[in-house]
Amino acid sequence: MSSSTSPQILLTGASGYIGGTILTQLLNSTSPALKDATISCLLRGSDRAAKLTATYGSRVRPILYKDLDDTEATIAAAAEHDLVINTTLGYHVASGTALIQGLAKRKAATGRDVWLISTSGTSNVADRPISRAWVNEPEDREFDDATDDVYAYEKDREVREGPYLQRTAELAVVDAGLALGVKTLVIMSPAIFGLGTGLFNNISIQIPTLIRSALRTGRAAVVGDGRGVWDNVHVEDLAELYVIIARRVLEDGGEGVPTGKKGIVFSGNGRHSSLEVAQGVADACHAEGKLATPEVESLSLAEGAKVFVIGNNDWEGEKFVELAFASNSRTVSTVGRRLGWKPTRGEEAWKAGIRDDVKAVLAKAK
Repeated sequence: MSSSTSPQILLTGASGYIGGTILTQLLNSTSPALKDATISCLLRGSDRAAKLTATYGSRVRPILYKDLDDTEATIAAAAEHDLVINTTLGYHVASGTALIQGLAKRKAATGRDVWLISTSGTSNVADRPISRAWVNEPEDREFDDATDDVYAYEKDREVREGPYLQRTAELAVVDAGLALGVKTLVIMSPAIFGLGTGLFNNISIQIPTLIRSALRTGRAAVVGDGRGVWDNVHVEDLAELYVIIARRVLEDGGEGVPTGKKGIVFSGNGRHSSLEVAQGVADACHAEGKLATPEVESLSLAEGAKVFVIGNNDWEGEKFVELAFASNSRTVSTVGRRLGWKPTRGEEAWKAGIRDDVKAVLAKAK
């Protein structure tokens, strides 16, 4: 990107867990391309916009829209920017492709490359060990973003297993980018932990879902035998990966950053089993006096679909619960490390993160 032109950056999801933490790190960056940049934030609610402005001043420019289905406003906002970092719901196809359409307009108007850094999750490549609906690879398979063709794998799986909303949305963004000449980089994350640093939501989804269900039912639970293995990453380490890629795009034109079909990268740093996280929740809730016992109960898929509800929507029922809470999803984040990413929060931070989430959930419930 030309050094004589100030880059225009748009962040979606600034009021969320990941997006709020990314915004903090973007604003605190000492990068020449970022330290004086204005970050536009596409969000709902004039109250949220006012809080962003009151806290960050002119460094942040709120852009209001109705919601994710407001594709007209989304296209218009993206058309004003060279780089979009999208951290809103990873299973909303229309909003993701609207950002691509807007960026394509920007490219046509300026003649410059435009970029979308998009957010997805590693349940897209997880197995289904209970239902046996997808058993085409061994449980201990690892996906390495530098050597495996993740795009081709996901495409094949969409056909043979059937659509999965988050995977469908991710592939739609990549394909739209290829069709319209927009460079895309997807960050596919595992379980995210740790307290966020944004102004609004500071806790994740996966672990707090286990916590809330334990508090509601009086027993911590795991789906199946708990042997499923996933990776994890601290939200601040994850945000740093986004910032590193943004810097590469803005300072070096994206030198070394894979895009399109090769631009699907992982962000895992640690690894845990489903039983380990459930036991951590049980121990922390018991220590707070909220559970009578630290024992973990095993649930069937049908029972898990009733217990582990995400907000007001259980996504895809038993399929989602199996992928999110009982599967194996092992990934190797080679690309990020080659780009200079050095996550620092490991096993001890992971254990502390579960305890912190319990305290945060309890505080919100008061």
